[in-house]
Amino acid sequence: MNRRLRFLLPVCLLLLAACAPQARKVEGPVSEAVQSALDSGRESFDHAAWGALLANGTSDGLVDYRYLQQHRVELDAYLADVADVELSSLAGPELKALLANAYNAFTVRAILDHPDVSTIRDIPGVWKTVRHTVGGYELTLDEIEHQILRPFFRDPRIHFAVNCASRSCAPLPPWAFDGADLDRQLDELQAAFLADPNNMRVEHDTLRLSQYFDWYGSDFTAEGWRQSAASVAAYLRPLASAEVAAFIDQHDGAPPVSYQEYDWSLNAAVPPDPDVASPSRPAVSDGWVSRLRDWVQGFGPLGPLVYGLAYVLATVAFVPGSALTIGAGVTFGVVGGTILVSIAATTGAAVCFLLARYLLRSRVERWVAGNEKFTAIDSAVAREGWKIVALTRLSPIFPFNLLNYSYGLTGIGFWPYVLASWVAMIPGSLLYVYIGAAGAQVAESASGAGSWGQTALQVAGLLATLAVTILVTRIARRALKEAQDPEAGKVASP
Repeated sequence: MNRRLRFLLPVCLLLLAACAPQARKVEGPVSEAVQSALDSGRESFDHAAWGALLANGTSDGLVDYRYLQQHRVELDAYLADVADVELSSLAGPELKALLANAYNAFTVRAILDHPDVSTIRDIPGVWKTVRHTVGGYELTLDEIEHQILRPFFRDPRIHFAVNCASRSCAPLPPWAFDGADLDRQLDELQAAFLADPNNMRVEHDTLRLSQYFDWYGSDFTAEGWRQSAASVAAYLRPLASAEVAAFIDQHDGAPPVSYQEYDWSLNAAVPPDPDVASPSRPAVSDGWVSRLRDWVQGFGPLGPLVYGLAYVLATVAFVPGSALTIGAGVTFGVVGGTILVSIAATTGAAVCFLLARYLLRSRVERWVAGNEKFTAIDSAVAREGWKIVALTRLSPIFPFNLLNYSYGLTGIGFWPYVLASWVAMIPGSLLYVYIGAAGAQVAESASGAGSWGQTALQVAGLLATLAVTILVTRIARRALKEAQDPEAGKVASP
């Protein structure tokens, strides 16, 4: 079991890290406001307050969070002005500067709201759940970056402007972005980032790059993006040091590339004081499920596929599926989560069945040897077939993962097994998915991002689902007992 876990966890992490958030335009009124600004905006915005905080609160790209804690009033006042600005009135470069400054200021405030964290990734929902007001619109950090800045402006230098409060991020400059001088500022940050050997260097006959270029490589090569090139190496060639440029030329513009491991530790010159109370700290429960939603929802259309594949691998490796099922509710909601779990759990069960029947039969036989429950199931399947599969799936007394393999040893056909498993697993899947969705709703309401009315409906629905599931489980347990022992259901003759 431990060997399986050690094998599965790296695989799942690779799958989850394989994708980066896609650049796709936000929809609705905020999209219209942004487009209006790009088409006809003329106004500017004063970022002097944020610039003063950066000038005194940063050093060599690192942040003096203790200083910013002491000047929290000024930070909140600046962000209040950001909340009130009319986006559609801003000139294009001014809007771009405002969004980049706002992203960085909201990120700093997130750390001040959670002064005990050692990495921003310990803050639940920091990128995808917690919302901030920009020009009257409620936006997450990911919406600012991946649904406005990247797709509307199509400028890869954005990646050197927004800061994720981590050591491997592009450093925070000691000044605020200014629409009138924005191109020069972005060029300066790009040059400084690429001059750092941690982000671009030649090592062991390989071009060693920041993971930015792995995650967002297409932003440097896509048609229509600023100064896009045929490849990432071609984009970097004019900006590289003489050594790196010569190495790229030596390999005809296509050098072997590897990526630097990303350091997510806090970018603190002076860490925040954990004893300083935050006036706006979100009351969102911590835990890996919240961070899982941050990961998966950023994958765009690939998110369900990545999550489903991880679920199948977990099933094959005997990893209990309840946590992943709850996570599906948090990540995809009740309907989407139930559909995804239904497909993934059934696929995992089918893979285990086939492995037991054709590849691992002798091993599975050893697993179930002497197991009285399996002996009773095997005998009942011979009489009742798919009905027993359905009943055991409905009853929690039988371990789900072991059943997947055990049925491969019985005489039941593949398709009756799959169809009975699929239908019978839906009630339990729905219950756990509902738990995740309701928990997420409660957390969002506690942080001010959701409606308590919606939460009440979610909790009421959860209780109703729980009651139905308990009722179905009891009926299944009685029916299964009778199926395993036909004599138990007979009434003695007078």
